[in-house]
Order: sequence, then C-alpha cells, then structure tokens
Amino acid sequence: MAIEVGTVHRWSYERFAVEQKILSGLVDRFLALEIWQKSRDPLTDGERAELRETIAGLRHPRVVEELCALAATHPRADIRLSVLEGVEPFLATHPAAREFLVWLLGDDEDFIVFSAARIAGRHRIGEAYEELVHITGPAEAGLFRSTKPVGIGAAVVAKAMDRILGAEDRAARLELEREHARTGQLPPGTALGEHWDYDPEGLPRPVPDGMVHIPASEFVVGIGMNDVVHPLYDVDDAVPGQTRYLPDFLIDRYPVTNRQYDRWADSPPAAEHALCHPDEPEGKEHRRGIIGDARFGPDHPATGVDWFDAYAYLAHLGKRLPTELEWEKAARGEDGARYPWGDDFDPDALRWFGASFGTPQSLEHWRDTLSTFDERTPEVTTVPVGTHPRNVSSYGVADLVGNCWEWTDTNFFTRDRMKPMISGRPRTEWATAEETSVVIRGGAWTSMREQVTTYFRGKDLFTDRHNEIGFRGVIR
Repeated sequence: MAIEVGTVHRWSYERFAVEQKILSGLVDRFLALEIWQKSRDPLTDGERAELRETIAGLRHPRVVEELCALAATHPRADIRLSVLEGVEPFLATHPAAREFLVWLLGDDEDFIVFSAARIAGRHRIGEAYEELVHITGPAEAGLFRSTKPVGIGAAVVAKAMDRILGAEDRAARLELEREHARTGQLPPGTALGEHWDYDPEGLPRPVPDGMVHIPASEFVVGIGMNDVVHPLYDVDDAVPGQTRYLPDFLIDRYPVTNRQYDRWADSPPAAEHALCHPDEPEGKEHRRGIIGDARFGPDHPATGVDWFDAYAYLAHLGKRLPTELEWEKAARGEDGARYPWGDDFDPDALRWFGASFGTPQSLEHWRDTLSTFDERTPEVTTVPVGTHPRNVSSYGVADLVGNCWEWTDTNFFTRDRMKPMISGRPRTEWATAEETSVVIRGGAWTSMREQVTTYFRGKDLFTDRHNEIGFRGVIR
C-alpha cells in the first residue's frame, strides 16, 4: 500500500500531511497500545507483510522519526520487530531508523537483538559498533579461548561485528579494533553519518528554479597550517587540509531573502508549527527579530532568525540546512579555493567590514568600531542578494561569503549533525553547553577579511537571532 505522491519531494509539507494520515492508520491498526485491553494475538504473516509494505512507502523524515519512536517503546515484541524490518531500507537515509536499530540491540527479547545485529552487520552500521562491543566484548578477549558469553547471542553479535568492520575472521577483526582504539576511526564504508538524508534517486529533476546541482565528487576541505601566515583568528580547527567525498546534492543559489521568509512567517503553516523541530521552544514566534529595521530590506538575506526559524522555514519547502561540508564544497569547488571566485582576496567582490565601516586597522579597531552599532550606524548593513556578481563559486552558487553568515546543520564541537535537546531545561543549563553551538559559515557585513574565507569556521548559539546570520537550503 505504498503511497503515490508523484514528484513531491520527501521533505515537503504536502508529503508530510499525506504520510501523517498513513501513520495514524498504522497506529489505529497495529501500534495502538491498548494497555487497558487484553493483549491481542500475534501478528499474522499477512499483517506483518502489510505493515512492512506500508512502511516502505513512507519517506518524510519526521514521519519515519515518529514511527520509530512509537515502535521503540512498544510493549509488543512482534510490533518492534516488524517495524525494524520495515525501516531497514531507510538505514542509509534516515538517522531515526539507525537510532532505532541501535536501541533494539539492547532489547529484552533475544530474537529482536539477533535480528538487529544481523541487519547492522548487513548494512555495516557504524553506530552499532559500540553497542555490540558491550554485548560480546572485544575480539582480543576471545581470540584464543572462549570468554563468558556463550551460545547464539555471542555468535550472532561476533559475526555482525566482523561484517561491520569488514573483517574476514576474528584475527582480522582484532587488528581493526586495535586501529579503532588508536585512532577512534572505523574503516571506510562503516560510519555513514555524513551521508544522512542521502537519497540520490529522489533528487528533483529537473533542478528546481533557484537551486544549483552540486555533483558527486571528492573535494578539498580545510587548510594547511603553513598556508596561513600570521592569522588574526584561530584556524586550528580548519587544519589540516583534507580530501573528502560527498554525493550529489542541490543547494539554493542565493540565501533566503527577507521577502521570502516574511511571507512564510506570516502564513498559517508557520503558526501551526507542524514541521518545526521537535525540540523547538513552546510558543515560539517565527517572525524576524529585526523586522522593523528598514536597513534590512525585502531583497536582503533573511537575518534576525535563529536556527529553529531556519529549520522550520526550510522544512516547509522540502529542504534542510546544509552541513558544513556541503556548504564548504559548494563554496570552494573541488580544488579548495580560498574564496568562491579564487585564491586572491577582492575587497570589492563582497559585503564585509571594509565596505561597511572602512578599512580595518587592527583587531582592536574592529572591535571598537562594531561597538558603535545602533539604529543609525552604519547607514548600510546588508545589501540585496546578488549585488556582487563576482561572489560566485565554480558551481554557480552566489553570495557564499560576506553579507551574512549562514547557519549550518553541524555541531561546532562534535562536527556531527545538530541534535538540540533543550526542551524543558533551564537556559542556564544549556546556554553554554557544547550541544547548542552551531557552525556558521561565510562571514558577514561585520566580518574581517580572515573570516570571509571558504574554510573559516564560525560558531554561535542556535537560539540567537543576530542581524548578521542568515541561511540557505539544500536537498539531498
């Protein structure tokens, strides 16, 4: 009973509305807890097949996330197992499916743990590795003699660990585990974290208006320390330069504008909060914080919005925020240019501190000048998108440096996808926590030359609504 929604992208609001109805049907038919009623008979083979087939038609990340959350704590083992089998095809594209799998590795029912372990091995799910080690112990402990775990469980888990690591036998796994202990890295092809949401066959064709296709390829990220002479800012977190790989994705040609954002913020979907981040503060207002400042015009980048605002706006368009690797590839091309247009700084190619306030004399001069900001100073802040035609990367993506910083979906400290968890917690507890620091990229109208490079990593608290931070969306 897979749904047919034509060319509607899996992140879109329209697909979300359709799939929410399907999920409600699944809950009524199979997942309702009915704690006050007598337990029903186990699912028949036909019912399990129907449940798996219906799940296979789902695509929207929020719906898959809700399904996995319902199943993870469901009291019936056959429901937990059937949902796991149903979401198996989503393991490479949905973080929630992977988290659900890892959760079930700690299930009370042996046959669920065995199934989860086999699936983890089959797909080389890197996130499952630590949980499996806890179950059976490292290879070194049982290479020459049997350890305490015995029976089917230990054998199934050991085989899953071999497959995750790509090892032919226990001895080969021992070497890979030692390498993991030394470097903290799993073998290539194991951890799929940066490929979350990758759905190459689902990319819209042709490329939607206003977006640019970034083809799959290796590219240069970061910079060598010897390439930075007397840096004014700490760039150690961008060292060393590396070669990475990303599959195809689409990215907005320009940052989202105030006109575009305000139209959405005043609409019923914004007030409904249907696709907002689940951890978004209750009763949040999505209208821009600086909407009354005329210097930030309709065609300027949408600033005065926090990370939650950007997340919600893009979710309603079937998009999401770029990871910092996606942003950097779009900005630098494959060869690692320092600026979108090349390696030489051009003060007239972008909106930066020098254009806003004049040539900076020193860091202290920069700080003193920025402290003069008020409702009249400077007269010009951001400028309309597309104002600087040279500020375009080799892929054709514009305005990636200067004018406004851009929110990403990457945690500054862990470099993983953002996972906000502030709901119900006092601000004093999370305001300085590492989990709330987001990578921002590109520099702004207030930034020095060193900050508007394609490799500089800025950071900010994800609930701040600065007039210097905007955003753009991606589809992958």
